[in-house]
Amino acid sequence: MHSTECFWVYEVEEFGPLTITIDTHGGNLTEESKKNIEANKEKILQEL
Repeated sequence: MHSTECFWVYEVEEFGPLTITIDTHGGNLTEESKKNIEANKEKILQEL
């Protein structure tokens, strides 16, 4: 099975700062953060 990939080039001004949360290896910083927060939710709430 082949996957189709696309590469877009945009010219923009004053666009950022940005945080990239998904890498080319399938890592997803947003989902990792959600899991870590949920796992530590009680401790986080107690510290507030």
